[in-house]
Amino acid sequence: MKGLTIIQETRPGLLAEITTLLEGQGIDVRNVDGSTVGSVAVINLIAEPYRTCFSLLTEAGFKVFVSKHVLIRIEDQPGALADISRRLANAQVDIRSIHIVNKEADSCIVALETENDCKARQVLNKLLV
Repeated sequence: MKGLTIIQETRPGLLAEITTLLEGQGIDVRNVDGSTVGSVAVINLIAEPYRTCFSLLTEAGFKVFVSKHVLIRIEDQPGALADISRRLANAQVDIRSIHIVNKEADSCIVALETENDCKARQVLNKLLV
């Protein structure tokens, strides 16, 4: 799965601009989170179709970066994220970002961006979606 990160100077209505643009083209936003660091907004999106989303955003003047995610399914219980984090740390795999993209009755689908997706997939192979 591929995610998009928008890095833009923050201003009132920024998220409304982005989501309205995507809405107008029928883009399905499956996950969004954002934060600001000083005057800079960092908005992470998982949207389909991502290529159309990327094109729309870049053509509108937004600074957009694409990242790949490893999707895993974990049990929804205390310590599940700690276990995944330790397993990757023990394998010397750095986690760059993590998002819970779907939550079901007893499990969650988690999107991980790592510095070594191949190794992360090997370590977490039984959890891959």
